[in-house]
Amino acid sequence: MAENSYVEDSFVRDTRYIPERITADGEPDGFIAEADRYRLVVSRACPWAHRTVIVRRLLGLEDAISMGIAGPVHDADSWTFDLDPGQVDPVLGIPKLKDAYEARPNGYKPGVTVPAIVDLRNGQVATNDFKQITQDFATEWVDFHREGALISIPKRCALRLMK
Repeated sequence: MAENSYVEDSFVRDTRYIPERITADGEPDGFIAEADRYRLVVSRACPWAHRTVIVRRLLGLEDAISMGIAGPVHDADSWTFDLDPGQVDPVLGIPKLKDAYEARPNGYKPGVTVPAIVDLRNGQVATNDFKQITQDFATEWVDFHREGALISIPKRCALRLMK
């Protein structure tokens, strides 16, 4: 990394995602799809986070899942909430997303990535698997979809979400 810079010379995304899922019945991991229980944390600078923001909006999940936006850059070890007052996420009460990763029962050693879904009950990241999150938004959060939600998604996209 260049001195006094947040920009790395190259980037390889850490793909060791948290395998837990948020499902309609809470099986198998105990994370049940409930309104007002989770916060989706994204960064507008992260292409992996874009799809979760888009799918959340298309399905009308804004009232069920709040969203925090980390700054467009991060420091050496975490995404930060430097766009929020006091540089702290107003719902999570933390300055760095790393805090929610480290709150997991055994901590978390791989890289801190967005998107991440934080369980508001315990302040821990429930999942960060960006592909699975969008699929689960479409299939496990159905009770919270706006009327006609899946009709608004192009068929080829909806089919990919259902896989």
